[in-house]
Amino acid sequence: MTSFTFVPFVGPSPLRFGMTPEEVAALVGDPERLFHDPFGNRSESRAGYSLGYDGKSGQLTEAVFLKGELLFHGVNLFAIANVIDCLRQYDASPQMAVGMIFFVKLGLRLSGFHDGDESQKAIGVTARGHWDEFLEDFVPFV
Repeated sequence: MTSFTFVPFVGPSPLRFGMTPEEVAALVGDPERLFHDPFGNRSESRAGYSLGYDGKSGQLTEAVFLKGELLFHGVNLFAIANVIDCLRQYDASPQMAVGMIFFVKLGLRLSGFHDGDESQKAIGVTARGHWDEFLEDFVPFV
């Protein structure tokens, strides 16, 4: 499994937001599954993670990790006891919506970490502005 290093709003290196599906495939291989939604957005599934592309630009805008090694400041976010407290060091005001915790200043979201639901555990990272249209629906996570 590939190790990724997350840089806020840049991407999970070696991938970068703004890449095309062809550029991504050159780095990490072809997807196991490919989906298109009714809006033209593209989703690719690979072992342990999925990638999302904007339907208009065709560029990578989101990555969601279910397991593996996602490093942030040298720490594997899947391997630490309290990822929420760790991330609060970089964004002290996380938000909550649709059952997920959003660290807006980082472009990162968590599911399954705050409620102990291992089956929902995932870390999503996004390009800048990805959630902007939904921010008014977010509430502080305490």
